[in-house]
Amino acid sequence: MEANGGGGGLEDEGDQALANGGGQAPAMEAGAAVGIGGLQVMVAPDGVVPAQVVLGALYRVFLCLPAQEISRCRRVCRLWRDITATEAFRHEHHHHHYRTPMPLFFFQGPGPFDLRAVDIRDRVSRPVIRYPSHHEVLRIHGSCAGILLLSSGDRLYACNPCTRRWVHLPPLHVNHRIIGFYADHFFGNFGCQVLYHDCQEPDCKYWIYELGPAAAVRSIGRPGPGDDILLDLVLANGIAPSYMIPPVYVLGRLHWPPRVSRDNINCDILRFDAGEESFAFIPPPGNQVDGIVVGDQLFEIDQHLAMAVLGSPARVDVWVRSNITELWIFRYSIHLPMHEININGGYNFSFRLTAGVLAVAHNQNAVVQCPGILLQCNALGDVLRRYQLPNHRTFLYRHAIQESLLLHPAILPMRDTDAVDGDPPFFRNQ
Repeated sequence: MEANGGGGGLEDEGDQALANGGGQAPAMEAGAAVGIGGLQVMVAPDGVVPAQVVLGALYRVFLCLPAQEISRCRRVCRLWRDITATEAFRHEHHHHHYRTPMPLFFFQGPGPFDLRAVDIRDRVSRPVIRYPSHHEVLRIHGSCAGILLLSSGDRLYACNPCTRRWVHLPPLHVNHRIIGFYADHFFGNFGCQVLYHDCQEPDCKYWIYELGPAAAVRSIGRPGPGDDILLDLVLANGIAPSYMIPPVYVLGRLHWPPRVSRDNINCDILRFDAGEESFAFIPPPGNQVDGIVVGDQLFEIDQHLAMAVLGSPARVDVWVRSNITELWIFRYSIHLPMHEININGGYNFSFRLTAGVLAVAHNQNAVVQCPGILLQCNALGDVLRRYQLPNHRTFLYRHAIQESLLLHPAILPMRDTDAVDGDPPFFRNQ
């Protein structure tokens, strides 16, 4: 993520492939043009090691770095800036195996609102955006392809914290309820959609807003199997807003945990097919107590839908749904660090777990939210890292962000320099 206190993001500044004006890269012969990631770089014959080897190794190192570090590397020399400024590099960095979703959290206390992300792989927290504490409440309505859907008062934004590109959107969250935000690649084109419904319970209708120059809005009614009375009832009464209960997007479908409807009657997982634009129910894992699934977190593991179920106050069980058989298969358990959770106020007097637990796919880790600290632990219950700030409380979102250097100028046409009079507020004092 972009280090919001230390300089600009990875914006497209009109950088073009330049001759080697700052880096020292040895070449095989004078004037040789070396192609790296779609960039032709002219280097001088002042070294022994072939330039292809040096630049190729450097390119691979850059791919493994988070965007925050790449932003710093760009300031080292023109050569490094040129390598990381190409669209080819941005795409390869976006799809690199090191890029994993990072759970979002924030510190609440004196000073600005500090939204951060837990980098599970590197065991560090990375800054996302900062927001004046005296301002209106900042809500996260969704996250997809590195883009956050945010609202502040009656203003709605889409923003990529890495590139610091953004756009104003119509106030869909005013008099409506945003329930999903997702990206698609239909017909080879990238697009982002906002799924929302009116608040006309018990007769809610559903709409899709497509980001981009066309800014298309279309009504999809209340789509679902006509003979499913329960599904129609759930949709008619409305789905909880995504800033409270975000869905997870897996293979072209949004999924909501059981009992996500406002009437709280359904015990199945609600699914929205982005291609067909229709809703359906799928059953959860069989672990239930009195017909209720104990645990409500959905996430993705290797392009499969996964669900974390609270097995006991000391254990979370992870189930994965097969894309072939559509059956739930037990995958593993995460044993919670009971002692550390207890001393940090994560259990109540009857030893019921009150701490928030968020399972993540990478290395079978979990993030546990206690009042003043976040704990990152592994499946054995070992605490790997503690995230805290003196005199601050920690709040863990159910949203996660996967950093992206892709610009998407058609979707996010504005730059941070286009901010006027503190609008958007999250680019002030960055």
